[in-house]
Amino acid sequence: MTFEIEKELSAAMRVARTAGAKVFARCCELSGVREAPGAEAYALSVDVESQGEAFESMHRLVNDLETPIERARLIRLYLAWKGHVKSQYILGDNFRLGRNIGEDCEMARYWYQKAAEAGDSSAQNNLGVMLASGLGGPKDVEKAVYWYTKGAEGGDGVAKGNLGMHLIEGRGARRNYRAAARLLKEAIKEDPYYSRNHLLLAQCYEHGVGGRSARRLALHHYQEASDFGSLEARKALKRLVGRRAKRSPDAADLV
Repeated sequence: MTFEIEKELSAAMRVARTAGAKVFARCCELSGVREAPGAEAYALSVDVESQGEAFESMHRLVNDLETPIERARLIRLYLAWKGHVKSQYILGDNFRLGRNIGEDCEMARYWYQKAAEAGDSSAQNNLGVMLASGLGGPKDVEKAVYWYTKGAEGGDGVAKGNLGMHLIEGRGARRNYRAAARLLKEAIKEDPYYSRNHLLLAQCYEHGVGGRSARRLALHHYQEASDFGSLEARKALKRLVGRRAKRSPDAADLV
């Protein structure tokens, strides 16, 4: 593999002379690194009969770095490289946001892919976002929908909302308002304050999902989205209430 970070990790492994994550977890404790993986690192550790020399050399390596953030960065990289899924996901976030590490969308996508393939539902959603937008590599909307689906099946609320959006737009998948409504309702249960999901669910109801209650439910969710700042929802409310006002002088009470 050609990534500079993996070269750095290989060098760290040579210095440590061990593949034991237990060594790194102990170094975290001695170095005062607050964001250490802790118990998860211990659970990841391999059987190392003698840790004496390896521990001392890795302890020196970590302490040679200038700040606790740099120490944590090296430890996180090592654990991610060894297959620790949570570390892979966090590392993807760090690269995407430039948090305690240089911003690099290609590397973010690489680590999200690793974590996604290992079954992390949040990483599956974030990989979908990068694929849908073309961040860190080629744009592939169909693959994005595939990973949103995986994330939604794993219970990630954000993935459910993103998949619902694609099903409404017919982008990367066949348009399906009924399936989108089901996903969006689940997403809203987890995060009731996200205006986009209320807006999308209102659009599902406006397209006939919900039977006789569809109009009332559409108005309700447009109102929710409007209350959370959606200008598009406010326009939809004016449009729907305006239609109702032609038939009933009390229609404004619905808003």
